[in-house]
Amino acid sequence: MKPLREHAFVRRHLDGPGGISALLPIAVPMIISQVFDTLMTFVDRLYLAYVGKEEMAACMSGGNTAWLCLTLFAGIIGYSSTLIAHHHGAKRFRECPLVVYQGLLLALLSYPLALLVARFAARSFSAAGHEPTLVALELQYFWYMAFGGILSLLRAAVAAFFAGIGKTRVIMWANSAALLVNLVANYVLIFGKLGFPAMGLKGAAIGTLMASGTMTAIIMLAFLCEIRRAPYSATLSDIRFDWRNLRALLRFGLPIGVGGLLGMGSFVVVVQSFNSYGANVAAATTIVFSWDLVSFFPLVGIQIGVSTLVGQCLGARNAIGAEQAAYSGFKLALLYSGLMLIAFCLFPQVLVAVFTPDNVPGLDYSEVRGLAVKMLRLAAFYLLFDGIFLIASGALRGAGDTFWAMAIDTGIRWFEALVLLIGVRYLQWSPVHAWAVMVFTTVLGGVIMFGRFKQGKWKDVRMLEEPETA
Repeated sequence: MKPLREHAFVRRHLDGPGGISALLPIAVPMIISQVFDTLMTFVDRLYLAYVGKEEMAACMSGGNTAWLCLTLFAGIIGYSSTLIAHHHGAKRFRECPLVVYQGLLLALLSYPLALLVARFAARSFSAAGHEPTLVALELQYFWYMAFGGILSLLRAAVAAFFAGIGKTRVIMWANSAALLVNLVANYVLIFGKLGFPAMGLKGAAIGTLMASGTMTAIIMLAFLCEIRRAPYSATLSDIRFDWRNLRALLRFGLPIGVGGLLGMGSFVVVVQSFNSYGANVAAATTIVFSWDLVSFFPLVGIQIGVSTLVGQCLGARNAIGAEQAAYSGFKLALLYSGLMLIAFCLFPQVLVAVFTPDNVPGLDYSEVRGLAVKMLRLAAFYLLFDGIFLIASGALRGAGDTFWAMAIDTGIRWFEALVLLIGVRYLQWSPVHAWAVMVFTTVLGGVIMFGRFKQGKWKDVRMLEEPETA
């Protein structure tokens, strides 16, 4: 009897339309893709750590601020994946490419607006009280990333197709090619190899854009090949404006875009607050956030898988399968976060040492090392709750409950940012004190987002309108 009970227990977690066995084929390629994204960011900062503390810090703050200018539009466009998942689950296959075309249209229209926003965002570095040397470097990296933002917007529209239909391996292979380009190009351009001059931070920006262009081109080509086949069978006449799908994309994607913009804005405030302590604290914060990415981005891969599977199940009117998909995501997220928690608690010195070389003339990382170890250990406390937050948010987004996902995300992040801003600027908190407050607010966010998920109201949202009949 016991083997039978164990077998039933395993099957209950693995099988079904929302079981782990259904989630893994979608989530694993996205997890790998997110790992590749993390590696690109991680290695960029690692290379720059051998150039200087200011260059490493400028890469994070300049890149984040550039992404802030794109976040509203990328969030709306990226939500195409959930709309496509609902169409796919409802077997409205011809609608799937049509959603992508609306996303591409939004990408082209929003890029000039993003550059307009960038003109104002560029002033934030000096306004935050950063040292002049750091500001100059931040601006250099920022403008490269801002002008290259069109690649991110176009890629978001096309990658949404493969995420929505569950063929996430395409995204994984495109990411792997981008990673290879990034590793080689950044090494060559940052340090001046193969006859190129050493460009430092400028080389990191150019190499990153080369990788972004590679990934965008591969996914675009794969999309054009895929939609010609059944069941999509798209023709030139399908490349058109479609108000019904665009309206749905704006209605449900706008809260995600606004939430992403406000959330990224709050993160920029957090980073600017820590960078205002000086180069050593800025470097320590960059190191900890770099390792946090190793924890965070694979969870985003699981989150995307959950959103897709929840969307497909609800498109097929299977609320039980959708809920099962969410709980499958929770199990995977807690398993991974638990492993990262152990690493953060037991091996912080080893993790920090990766970014703090001893053998580089003119660079002294001794103060950075001690502070980063303390902050990394504190970060371990929020890892499990961050996983819960992401998966619960992914389930709500996949169902179309985007307003509350945005409201909770934005509310908790801006509460965190404003408390830190006041504490750092006016109450003279120490860096460790400020970091501990950030850890607490992240835990609080996980509890609140899970509470919204448990209410179950997301199961009643209806995203799709009936297609017009000729």
